[in-house]
Amino acid sequence: MASPQIPTIWRLRQGLEKKFSKGHPWIFSNDLDQSPKGHPPGAFVELRDSRDQFLAFGYGNPATLIAFRALSRVPVVSVLELLKEIFAKAARARSVTEVDRFSHRMVFGEADGLPGIIIDRYLTTKPSAAQVFVVQSSTAGGDQLLPDIKQALLDFPGRARAFAGKGQELPRIIVLAQDSSSRAMEGLSKLERECLLPAGFPSEQFDGRRATIAVQIGESVTRDAFVEYDVDFIDGQKTGFFLDQRLNVRLSWPMVSQLAKRCTDEGRPLRVLDLFCYVGQWSVQIAHAVKAAGAKAEITIADASASALDLASRNVERVGAGQVVVKKSDILSEISQYPVGAYDVVICDPPAFIKKKKDHPTGRAAYLKLNREALKRVKSDGLFVSCSCSGLFLDAEFDEMLSDAKRLSGREVLWVARGGHGEDHPSRSEFPQGRYLKGSVGIVT
Repeated sequence: MASPQIPTIWRLRQGLEKKFSKGHPWIFSNDLDQSPKGHPPGAFVELRDSRDQFLAFGYGNPATLIAFRALSRVPVVSVLELLKEIFAKAARARSVTEVDRFSHRMVFGEADGLPGIIIDRYLTTKPSAAQVFVVQSSTAGGDQLLPDIKQALLDFPGRARAFAGKGQELPRIIVLAQDSSSRAMEGLSKLERECLLPAGFPSEQFDGRRATIAVQIGESVTRDAFVEYDVDFIDGQKTGFFLDQRLNVRLSWPMVSQLAKRCTDEGRPLRVLDLFCYVGQWSVQIAHAVKAAGAKAEITIADASASALDLASRNVERVGAGQVVVKKSDILSEISQYPVGAYDVVICDPPAFIKKKKDHPTGRAAYLKLNREALKRVKSDGLFVSCSCSGLFLDAEFDEMLSDAKRLSGREVLWVARGGHGEDHPSRSEFPQGRYLKGSVGIVT
């Protein structure tokens, strides 16, 4: 649809205009001066103040506490043109930081002005050079926007900047991912993923699943070198890869290099334990750092998913930096199987244990147990990386958990770097809910 259907008019309760003017993109149902019941979930809304003056254009859902999500603070004539403007603005920001040279998050929900939508742009090297846009919709309004999003992506002027096909316009493949667990809060069911190939694109070259993506190498955000990962866009987790770890990987890279050189001087390989490895993001980057240092590694990758381990083992082995040990296990309950004090580097990057407020007590206990036991596995003077992607687990709570884990493990830790999501996952000061990833890097003594 080229223009919005006539939006429903909702009004804020008197006195709340100043609060909304501060920039937060959400309006809760009790902030409205009338009940939103009966409004079609995801349909467009024009938000006005108590004097009937325009405030914002967006979409609404009467079935959720977050009743309104803003798309624009000026009147909208064409949704398609609005989306093109959002994409162009997001692209300019990512061009400044140069994260668009390789696979990156192109649109990050509210931070980029498109609530309910995440778009990851993957640049592939195999089976052919292409750009794959994985569009994840988690709200009813996001679903309503998908037809225009598809058209805006087809019109998006994106070219390859730093790998095979540099400077060329690459074929555009769109994968629709309407299977986020958060859809349940919007009263939405999970749908099968759909892969849309461009006209004339040979389907035998890409079945929507396995492809090899180019990802920025960890040491520098501006260098042209990249690492490759085999990923699965249809059956994989999230959008197929976790692009948000860019900054944390980069912070750890020089320390891994120094440890690798030390191990070489001692006549042994760098021993690595990568817990919840998924497709081997951390291990591949570590293997490249080890190889660049002229050293060897013994990397243990651990995950509960056999399909993820299959991808991870191939990804790490491709680097050729040493031995790869594969462990399929329920890590939280089976972490005791890994030897104490045996690893120079331990990566602890679990899935979100706290997805809802009611999960907080059990989730914190899980983080505490995991980090306590993971710390015990680190050699003296070794490197420990701990991450949490639970947005409801605040920074101060994460720090407190790490402090308790350190004390209970009997180890000392000097925290030397603090990370978070990278440059393609921007945040807004007026929207703290958009910051979720925490990462701490420490030396265990």
